[in-house]
Amino acid sequence: MVAARYVTELVGALERYGDRPALGAGPVVLEYREVLEGSLRLAGELSDAGIGRGSGLACVAGTNRYEVLLVRIAAHLLGARLTQVVAGPALYGLDFILRDCRPDLVVHDVPVPDTGAPRLGLEDLLRRAERRTAGPVEVRARDEDVARVTYTGGTTGRPKGVASTFGAMAARNTGRAADRAETAYLSVTSLAQRSGGRALEQLRAGGRVEVLEPFGPREFAAACLRLRPVSTYLTTSMVYRLLDDPATAHGIPGLEMISYGDSPVLPERLREAVTRWGGRWRQGYGTNEAAVICRLTPADHEAGAHGGRPELLASVGRPVEGVRVEVRDGRGHALPAGRTGEVWTRSAATMDGYWGRPALTAEVLRDGWLRTGDLGHVDEAGYVYLDDRAEDVVMVDGNNVYCLPVEAALTRHPGVAQAVVVGRHSDLTGEELCAFLVAPTGGAPGPEVAGEACDLVEKALAPVHRPTAVFWVPEVPLTARGKPDRRVLRERVAGRG
Repeated sequence: MVAARYVTELVGALERYGDRPALGAGPVVLEYREVLEGSLRLAGELSDAGIGRGSGLACVAGTNRYEVLLVRIAAHLLGARLTQVVAGPALYGLDFILRDCRPDLVVHDVPVPDTGAPRLGLEDLLRRAERRTAGPVEVRARDEDVARVTYTGGTTGRPKGVASTFGAMAARNTGRAADRAETAYLSVTSLAQRSGGRALEQLRAGGRVEVLEPFGPREFAAACLRLRPVSTYLTTSMVYRLLDDPATAHGIPGLEMISYGDSPVLPERLREAVTRWGGRWRQGYGTNEAAVICRLTPADHEAGAHGGRPELLASVGRPVEGVRVEVRDGRGHALPAGRTGEVWTRSAATMDGYWGRPALTAEVLRDGWLRTGDLGHVDEAGYVYLDDRAEDVVMVDGNNVYCLPVEAALTRHPGVAQAVVVGRHSDLTGEELCAFLVAPTGGAPGPEVAGEACDLVEKALAPVHRPTAVFWVPEVPLTARGKPDRRVLRERVAGRG
């Protein structure tokens, strides 16, 4: 049987670039050979703990520490099924995740619930690995094996595990290797999500990775100057923070390549950033289920900011190589250019399915096509524009916040009969949560009810799920199908209704 190409190419790069700087975090800088040797030692320890091809390994860390990348490489070498979690402010449902992913071992550096699976402290694992000799390279993973189960927020309060094979991960390794090798990749977002994969792509190309934790405009600018030239991936709220900080508003020396794409960006603010900072900009529209679907290229950004095509800055770009995109109506029929419908996509990078949820998988995967749940249209030149996002998700500081769990928590208060939550733009966090509340029939809300209801949200979920604005309404507007009309509410909080 042939070993998984994604892993063998990574190992080949770690061997080929042996003494080149590979992975840094502050004063720590590991060479490529040290990354390989450290990963092999960790693989040996994990193997001794019972982890092998097809085993489930969960890694829960409290911060974006660089060592979790070595654990990830070790899991890939063994062919294990990895679930990584960074316990940030938006995390909830950890108990469910650690049961649902069915791990044979949980590695952690923060307290985790006892779900019956064996647990091992990350520091203990690292110390044990440091004492052993790195064994020979043996890649046990195969393309058809599930490499990762990555959890997204659940629209019903239950997170969904996205299962991706090693073959799909190889297909997701897109972009020019030369661009990666010539810059240092500065990682400032969750290593359990896009940034972790981007870091390994950088290593496969022979480039350097630097992990910055926590993110701050001045710390980011200092790292860019020290590592120049730098490439990075920023959330929309990070772009806004950098634009609004006097230290970085008008330029970030050393920053040459900027990718972004976690949530919609205001075209005027994007124009500000492209004009003030220069550099090469790329937007990626994608999902955990399908990786990058469309990309707005550096040339597109230049045309949008300076070339007389401002409409491009409102687009998510054109489909990337190997990806097909169609906009379809409610019956699944393709729509012509200019018509709004649901965005469907198809590629080799599409997920294998939702972990342990065949019915939900069948809802979104149809004959090899994935329903994204996003509404959009395509213009005559093939550029995709999103007219609305899946109506149950709001991006707060780069974190997926789903509205239904928030609504359920709000209505646990006896003074709230109904709750509908939508998002609106925020200069501080990208987007913020706005709650529309209806009091019980014949009741009048007291001044303390809204605060108490929001306290229930924070207690049940996490601080980032707490609404920042509350509006009392006599009734919630409904669509023709009797559902809450979220579009009307979003227009209202945006000042258009």
